[in-house]
Amino acid sequence: MRLSSFATIFVALMVLAPALMAEEPGGSADFESGVAAFEEGDLSAARAHFERARDAGLNTSSLVYNLGVVYFQLGQHDLAEAVFLELLDTRHAPLARYNLGLVMQGKGQRDAARRWFQQAAGPASPDTLRRLALRQLDGMAPERSVTTDGSGYLLVAGGYDDNIAGAPDDASSNQSGVFADLLAVGNARFGDGSFRLQGVAYTRAYPGNTEFDTSYLSTGASWLEGFGAGELTSTLSLASSWFGGDVLEREVRLEVVFHPDECVFTSIVAGIDCSASGSVSTIQGGRDFSAYDGEMLQLDFSAWKGWGSWLFRGGYQLEVNDREDLASRQQFFSVSPVRKLVSAEARYYVSSRLSMGARGDIRHSRYRDDHQLISGTGVVNQRRTDNRLRGVLLAEYRLSGQWLVLAEFTTLDNRSTIDRYDYSRSEGMIGVELSF
Repeated sequence: MRLSSFATIFVALMVLAPALMAEEPGGSADFESGVAAFEEGDLSAARAHFERARDAGLNTSSLVYNLGVVYFQLGQHDLAEAVFLELLDTRHAPLARYNLGLVMQGKGQRDAARRWFQQAAGPASPDTLRRLALRQLDGMAPERSVTTDGSGYLLVAGGYDDNIAGAPDDASSNQSGVFADLLAVGNARFGDGSFRLQGVAYTRAYPGNTEFDTSYLSTGASWLEGFGAGELTSTLSLASSWFGGDVLEREVRLEVVFHPDECVFTSIVAGIDCSASGSVSTIQGGRDFSAYDGEMLQLDFSAWKGWGSWLFRGGYQLEVNDREDLASRQQFFSVSPVRKLVSAEARYYVSSRLSMGARGDIRHSRYRDDHQLISGTGVVNQRRTDNRLRGVLLAEYRLSGQWLVLAEFTTLDNRSTIDRYDYSRSEGMIGVELSF
């Protein structure tokens, strides 16, 4: 970050913060101690006091804003973003938009920062804030830096599955057992952050049922650029998956995600954000899974909104498969479904550390061709149609800025026109997450 930009950020925070601090009616010793620590430059102590005040039930806009400022000053940009988003439904929304611009700038996301500064420079903002936002926009020259940075995510978890699933589109195994999960995600940003390289590695092991072990490995490159009234991210990725130690699929995917500056639903519900994406994949099945050779098309739309201590999210996905399918002398199994999925999630932030929530989805799958199955009376032709209902309860507790403990309970019920694909499944998991 250039020296002039840092000076503007510092002046904005120090000039605007006291205006909000003065609105706090008192009644919280921790809040007042946090203000004092902030003024003395002891940011760690200020954070501790503000978090204790919030955990004790104080949740005013003044406290939320000051907590966001401290997170930002400490370089904890994700935490700062989360608390500033809470202010978008308050009368301090213009100030929150400006600070979200600073946060995005600190994260190296120039296009996102520009969007927030443009909103903060709008006619609804106070004159002083508009001038600061315009100064930030003027300082965002088109020259590109040559910096490189990155981030990562690691999850280690374990749990119990009461009905382990088999290969894709297969019936459940009717076997249960414990499992261990390991997930690692990393990305590197180059220049101004427009170009990125990323990788994902995941494995699930069932110690007592190794034939159901699964693994996934993906690597890709993304390019982000401004497009119309928003930003467009294009990603080319290569992925492989394994089932029971054998190669299941190899996939080449091209995905495009559009994030508009203003969601079409903003005229109905203020402060809503959304994105739309589409991807096309070519897939090659492993030696024992050649039926999965083919192509897949996916279209997704999602929208989300923060409302006080709540975060709501909804989505729709359409998936169209054109696979080789599995044929034998007398039987035929289609593995080419058209799927429609509707999902919803609600999360409540009990405190700056603890959040609880629930999410669920309904998926309808209709397979392209009739199955041909041998029964007691001969060969039966039947079109497979599935309706799957899934629900998840979750809780997360942040131990520190980087460490988080999470717990999830998932229940799933699949109903099919073909009996062998009817099954129910429940799974409990607890894990530890590290962000860096």
